[in-house]
Amino acid sequence: MKNLKRLLALIGVVLLAGMYILTLFFALTDNSAAGNMLMASLFGTVIIPVLIYAILLVYKWTRPEDEVIPKILAETSEIDTLIFDIGKVLVRYDWKKLLRDLKYDEETAHAVAKAVFLSDTWTEGDRGILSEKELLQAFINNDPAHEKQIRETFDRMGETIRVCSYTKSWLTYFKKRGYKLYILSNFSKPLFDRCQKEMKFLDLMEGGYMSWQIHCLKPEPEIYQKLIQDFSIDPSRAVFIDDLLDNVAEARAQGLHAVHFTGRKSAMRQLADFGVK
Repeated sequence: MKNLKRLLALIGVVLLAGMYILTLFFALTDNSAAGNMLMASLFGTVIIPVLIYAILLVYKWTRPEDEVIPKILAETSEIDTLIFDIGKVLVRYDWKKLLRDLKYDEETAHAVAKAVFLSDTWTEGDRGILSEKELLQAFINNDPAHEKQIRETFDRMGETIRVCSYTKSWLTYFKKRGYKLYILSNFSKPLFDRCQKEMKFLDLMEGGYMSWQIHCLKPEPEIYQKLIQDFSIDPSRAVFIDDLLDNVAEARAQGLHAVHFTGRKSAMRQLADFGVK
């Protein structure tokens, strides 16, 4: 596909350059066709890119996908399962932007961040033991003087989550190749309830757990073992992908291969070491 794009782009550039060179030649030689050639060149500047785009669309819709994305062979592939963390891997988590959007002054933003996002209470929210009402009250108890702002932040915390631009295409690629995809993420139910519309990519997963569903957190060994056992995952054929080194280290201790995620390109290079391409 990339080679086709380059070829068509080169053809387009050559055609347009040729038309403008002819226009210049006719103009310098006082040829009566110069005006018509200029109009044709301007017209071509619009039409040629549109035609190239149309050709690429037709090619994309009609190409045999199995030839472009070959499936892995179960009997020869060393890895058949990929396990993804969500935050900072498949979605961007940015609580600072939310506080800016709420237009709090610096002192208030710092106080709310300390009471909510940077507190131990946030971690306990991921564990899923507290009800939503109890979790909100625990945040308020961290700083009663900012109750109004904490309530407002709590209501809008789903806005801290935005799906990465590559997520859907990346997961779709792995899915078409035949890999089994799972999630394993520290995530609270109130946050999930407020951002689940953002995370349609979860439909591509075979299964998995968010921490609130099973009341344990990464990097506790139990959360890895529950995923492995409940979904009959062979750790020797699975790669876990997470942005936190502690979580990666524990995954390895539980027998999984693991990749420390610092970006998609870097992750792909590391996955290639396990034969995942």
